[in-house]
Amino acid sequence: MTFDQFQAAYGLCLDPQQQAAVQAVDGPVLLLAVPGSGKTTVLVTRIGYLVLGLGVAPESILTMTYTVSAARDMKGRFAALFGPELADRLAFRTINGVCSSVIRRCERLVGQQAFSLLEDTGRQAALIGEICRSLSREYIPEATIKAIQTAITYVKNRLPGQTDLSQIEVEGVDFPAVYQAYNQALRQRRLMDYDDQLGYAFQILRRYPQILGEWQNRYPYLCVDEAQDTSQIQHAIIRLLAGQQVQLFLVGDEDQSIYGFRAACPQALHTFEITYPGAKVLLLEQNYRSTRPIVASADRFIRQNHNRRPKQMRAAGGDGPIPRAVEVYDRQRQYQYLAKVAQDCTRETAVLYRDNDSALPLIDLLERSGIPYRCRQVDSGFFTHRIVRDITNVIRLAQDPRDGALFLELYYKLGAGVSKVAAEEAVRRCTPEGPTLLELLAGSPTLSPWSKRQCRGLQTHLDHLLEERADKAVYRIVHFMGYGDYLEERGMDANKAQILEALGASEATPAGLLVRLTTLEELVRRGSSQPDCPFILSTIHSSKGLEYDRVILMDVADGLLPKLSPSTRGGQTVEDEEALEEERRLFYVAMTRARKELWVMRFRRPELFSSFSAVLFPQQEPQKKSPTRKAPPKPDPAALAAQLAAAAKDYIPGAQVCHARFGPGVLTAREGDRITVRFEDGTVKFFSLPTALGMGQFTLEGHRLFP
Repeated sequence: MTFDQFQAAYGLCLDPQQQAAVQAVDGPVLLLAVPGSGKTTVLVTRIGYLVLGLGVAPESILTMTYTVSAARDMKGRFAALFGPELADRLAFRTINGVCSSVIRRCERLVGQQAFSLLEDTGRQAALIGEICRSLSREYIPEATIKAIQTAITYVKNRLPGQTDLSQIEVEGVDFPAVYQAYNQALRQRRLMDYDDQLGYAFQILRRYPQILGEWQNRYPYLCVDEAQDTSQIQHAIIRLLAGQQVQLFLVGDEDQSIYGFRAACPQALHTFEITYPGAKVLLLEQNYRSTRPIVASADRFIRQNHNRRPKQMRAAGGDGPIPRAVEVYDRQRQYQYLAKVAQDCTRETAVLYRDNDSALPLIDLLERSGIPYRCRQVDSGFFTHRIVRDITNVIRLAQDPRDGALFLELYYKLGAGVSKVAAEEAVRRCTPEGPTLLELLAGSPTLSPWSKRQCRGLQTHLDHLLEERADKAVYRIVHFMGYGDYLEERGMDANKAQILEALGASEATPAGLLVRLTTLEELVRRGSSQPDCPFILSTIHSSKGLEYDRVILMDVADGLLPKLSPSTRGGQTVEDEEALEEERRLFYVAMTRARKELWVMRFRRPELFSSFSAVLFPQQEPQKKSPTRKAPPKPDPAALAAQLAAAAKDYIPGAQVCHARFGPGVLTAREGDRITVRFEDGTVKFFSLPTALGMGQFTLEGHRLFP
């Protein structure tokens, strides 16, 4: 059967690029498919052409993809075109499923039973938690355990010997020690995890030519979908299975590679012709999903990336509204705006965000207002994260300032210069009716005068903390009680504290926030049970492969999305550039989920500047707060950093300063970026100078940083 006859027989309507891909049936072929270009249709149609047009036995074709649901969907798509009987004769498998079969075959060959598969991620988490506690003798939050699981997956998806464990960082733990202890525990229990399946299958295929030959003879035709998400070791397994005949059809798009944290290897698509000499590289560039303005904006945006193959996405669809910048002042106004959209929502609208944390204040607001929404179960790691636990523990310490266990978890994080010996001595001396722990330390002869003053100041903060609204209390803990400096010194992400502050805006007291967090944790673990609701909340990663009539991108600001603020200064490392390019790919994937409308939330607050938004809307300045006053231009991040550094040089001991909240004072001491200021009312406070200047909190007498 000729190709034209094949198309006519099955009523196929393919564009020229799709036709070329379906007919590329010899040798190694890489098909680079832009979003919405019909890649799955092309893949299953090509399989149909191999079998029905060219007479290839269906049992000799192996099609691999990333998830069980994707394999099931692909089989269903094939059955719809060419019939379920033929579909049942084809192998649609996950790569892990193939590896499991390789391991089972090795069992029969050597006469030994392989390790059992640790299928339950809950059991894996429990094992990791047990190991961490035995190594550190400390409580390990759920969020940390999940971070360890992700790091383990990353290491095991790279080729053996390609990863320096000492370079893998997981906050709060010694990851190399945990990793080695975890693998030892698996071996002792005769277990393997899902990622071990890949490593064991790779070693088996290299070590046992008989097994490799059997697979190569059984499946001379290989098809691989979502190749941009395939890891190093998975690509190595595919290379072994392809053998010398190399009848390989690889489908993917490096512009949509967003799983670097799982060791996804889009570089394999860049070097395809080197790995497979004589390979063809074909393109699908026609987008059938989105309107022309959305496609044009997304294509222009992704062209900022340099590590990509040149291609141009074109829209098959018609015109529609141009992508819209929705301007609000800050994140709190953003949640209120989105809640209003949800309340009035009658058409399919998806709000997409980078991390689950972003959705929590919005979910909280929707739940309080009784506004329906649809959301899958959200990762609840936020509630057990170390930062969230620290801040809520400070609130609990304010409720019981004699709680020794809480104090020993917190004292070194509040910048009072208290030693462990002094803290333990205060705990030992503290009685239920006597002075508080901080009062004992303020009177301790072993502490310096500075530390005593700090302890008195912290006690004053605790005294006032319970009397104010919850968001103000969180702000006090982070910005005035030293905890923000602790986060900054350790390079920890302060976004958790910002989310907690946003949640506190709806609570009259810090005690109310503690209660609400428990309720909210239960809500997000359960997920929304309103499957027909048109208002949808989703991470960008979870939305991959899906599409919606209207997409709203929230939290679009440097440090949030993208997670890493892009640097325009010299000296940027290769790793930084790779991370930034993946953040652009993530944003590109989010943009191309939209069929008809794309909205991007944009903030007027200066510290929420968005370089991504600036690329999308280069001619649009944020709206002016007052029509009679021209808004100053936003400095780029590098210029702002240079401006702050220059201004900081004038902040020396003896300088007369003025704080936006506390008024005039004298800078009495400076150690690096940390300054001490005595105000006119006699109070002494401590600040991180870069943070304070960046927020516009300080001016020098006779000076002003921003005119």
